[in-house]
Amino acid sequence: MVGKIVNKKVVAEGTLQVTFALSEPVSFKSGQYVFVRLLKLLYPDDRGGRRQFSINNPPSQSSILTITTRLSESGFKKTLNELPIGSEVELGPIAGVFTLPQDMSKPLVFMAGGIGITPFLSMLEYIKGQNLSYKITLVYSNRNQASSAYLPHLQELAKSLPNYKLILTMTDDNNWQGERRKIDAGFITEYFPNFNDYGYMAVGPPGFVEAAEKSLIEAGVVQENIKTENFSGY
Repeated sequence: MVGKIVNKKVVAEGTLQVTFALSEPVSFKSGQYVFVRLLKLLYPDDRGGRRQFSINNPPSQSSILTITTRLSESGFKKTLNELPIGSEVELGPIAGVFTLPQDMSKPLVFMAGGIGITPFLSMLEYIKGQNLSYKITLVYSNRNQASSAYLPHLQELAKSLPNYKLILTMTDDNNWQGERRKIDAGFITEYFPNFNDYGYMAVGPPGFVEAAEKSLIEAGVVQENIKTENFSGY
């Protein structure tokens, strides 16, 4: 399908949000991703003009798709950053199984590293819009506040969304007065003493996801309670 850029916004240091208006309504689940193909690269890129991105917006917004990406020196990212409003791209297919479980009774721990926050944005907006009974704790890890995409929005959601708790950790920010530890087994057992009562969903750069899964297992969480997804190519 064709997507036309209708909005671009910087949402954190070096982090760009892009919204596409669609040529036709689309159906998807929160947590899924979409392939984006740029029709012409302005800079060379060995990986070509196609990438995949998690969808930010909830499924109720079926006439748009919003993605967010860390900018880099790749030809794809530089081109996407420079494309003007009104530019068209090719979107699709939509795929992915990193989605909410059907069972709403088991509390969930969302673990996001950096740009890994994007699929959880869609999930939280979906839960809020549908008034669903999921119990969510979001653990959001970043280097500092400046690089934390959607931080004010996530804090506002904590005030308005029932059964949602936000835990922030800034691992390299001397001005941050809150949690600064990396997520390890001790972190897990301290915040979630009954750790196997939860389902865990971890997403972000491969290093973050690998460390998060290792920490969960070291804490004693059984593998069947862990679901992960890597964001590669950044």
